[in-house]
Amino acid sequence: MSENPRTRYAAAVRRACEDNDLPLVRSLFAEASREVFTLRGLLPREDEILLGRRLTARYQAGASLLLLAAEIGRSTQYTAKVLRLAGVTIRPAYRPVMTAYPVDLAELRRRYEAGASVSSLAHLIHYCRESTRKYLLHAGAELRPNGVRPSARYDR
Repeated sequence: MSENPRTRYAAAVRRACEDNDLPLVRSLFAEASREVFTLRGLLPREDEILLGRRLTARYQAGASLLLLAAEIGRSTQYTAKVLRLAGVTIRPAYRPVMTAYPVDLAELRRRYEAGASVSSLAHLIHYCRESTRKYLLHAGAELRPNGVRPSARYDR
């Protein structure tokens, strides 16, 4: 009678974690994903805690969830889960601070009415086209139908 593949992979991952061999963990997860329909529940809770403990030092030293997830071949959500099971507090995701570029509405309207396209103005002020359209409306510009531009070409 052959051994259950889930049990076989769980035991192999446990041994790799005990040996602190994360590249082997990654290859085992990759093999298991070809043989087992879903990896959900592949490892028992105790083995997930062990895996989380193996990742803890690197995470606390500054490695990102994305990096650790890539190393073990699983998702960032799964990586965060095993770290939490090991007692680690997950850092908030890094979100770059968005600096609002000042927009001169009068100049924006003037350029648009002189023939600049919404796309070129969006590029100029570092906003998306939809936000640029909203700025133009707020500035009192009458928007042209899509694709219609006056004969004068003034993009910058």
